[in-house]
Amino acid sequence: MYIKALELQHYEKDIYFGVRLLELLSDGKIHKKLDLAEEVGLDARSVQRLLEELSKNYCRFTETEIPLFEKEGNNYRLLIADQIMEQNQFLVDLIRHSLSYRLLHLLIAGKARTIKELSERLFRSESTIRRKLKGLYQELAPLQLTIERGEVFFQAPEPVVRMYLSVYYWRLFRGKDWPFAPLQHELVEKISHGIQRFFQVALNPIKEQRLEYLVAAHLLREVQHYSLEPNSISQQTLAGDSLFKEFYQQLKPVMPAYFRTQASLGNLFLNLLTREEYYHVPDITKKIHRLLAKKPFLVMAEIDERYRILEKKINNHAAWEKFQALQAENYLISGHLYHRLFPMIRFNINGKAFWTKITQQQPQLAAFVSTVLADQGGTESILFGRYLSVLRRLPELTIQPVVRIFLQTDLPEFEETILKDDLRRFLTNDFQVVFSATLENSDVCLTTNLLYEDEEVPTLAITQELRMTDYFALLQLLEGFGGKSF
Repeated sequence: MYIKALELQHYEKDIYFGVRLLELLSDGKIHKKLDLAEEVGLDARSVQRLLEELSKNYCRFTETEIPLFEKEGNNYRLLIADQIMEQNQFLVDLIRHSLSYRLLHLLIAGKARTIKELSERLFRSESTIRRKLKGLYQELAPLQLTIERGEVFFQAPEPVVRMYLSVYYWRLFRGKDWPFAPLQHELVEKISHGIQRFFQVALNPIKEQRLEYLVAAHLLREVQHYSLEPNSISQQTLAGDSLFKEFYQQLKPVMPAYFRTQASLGNLFLNLLTREEYYHVPDITKKIHRLLAKKPFLVMAEIDERYRILEKKINNHAAWEKFQALQAENYLISGHLYHRLFPMIRFNINGKAFWTKITQQQPQLAAFVSTVLADQGGTESILFGRYLSVLRRLPELTIQPVVRIFLQTDLPEFEETILKDDLRRFLTNDFQVVFSATLENSDVCLTTNLLYEDEEVPTLAITQELRMTDYFALLQLLEGFGGKSF
């Protein structure tokens, strides 16, 4: 499915556990209810309730009595396990019908502003509404959700609200739904094309959808008469910037009349610069760098300071040269601008789940990055993922587990050498590969002819030419393998 249950953990409990169950059942195999309960950390009765709720919701979604599960006793099998599109559409429907989504959507759309109005629109008691809002405080921390005298509003600065709403909706739907009604998608699409023409880029369909969500969040707030501060230092700096003047003149004609002020377009312009894809044209990139060197941004000075810290901590001339050769500067610059503008939004559009695996695999690297960013929020900073993705490319900073492979084939030596090279290339990002001389000193055995079995050494029979199925089987053998020496 397009969104992991982990990303819904602080959103709504039943949605999180429901999606978690769908993830477990998505392999199309038969699962025992007790096994599912153990996997998700619930009792069997709760799992039974969730499975029944999912079935009812699927009937509502399809407007039929088609079952979601094949059930035999306490065994379940997901009937749409091989239908990814169906799963994604069902997930969108689940989210849209959740109380959390409907509650927030009413607030965001400006259709209800008080506890009483929310209660009446959602047919829930006021105490239920208050309890649900309280449960969403962690999810909505950047918005500073506030309730005063029964009125509900976002206390965060308006630029933060606009960026967060674009991130919030994207994380929930990833372009699978248009949550910005009554805004016409055609208008937003036209503005998106104008932005791409200005920066001379052609975004892929997914990034284009992401841009449309960003634009729509800005237009929606403008329509609702939430204003931006016109005389902020950022706006004053933009007023004298040549690149922004060009952007303003080129985009103004395609914008609706209510979105033609310098403050509105200026805020959107800065939000765009937090994305690396607008740094592709050298002349435009130079102008962006000049702008971000000025107050109040000072991003270029911040990057220089971070590079000095990095060079000192790496303390390896060859490794430092490799870092510079990665040409990650614009990726990091755009990240630093995001962090400066929105330090309270501590995740990107992919959430934190995107970095979970590398953080677990490379705890030393994660700790190193955390110390580099100690004064920038450490692991809680948006910059953590960016620096982690760059520095993981340096072998000097990563510790790869050693996997010892016992290769026994009937191939000519030259072909066996080719096979070893292919295996090293395939595993190079995750393991240091060593070929053992004996089965006893190996972690896995690959052979073209199984002569004997050793229960302690996983064995994979391979064809004379490695195929994708062989590599997949090898990865399954190594899943969870941590290596035996470092």
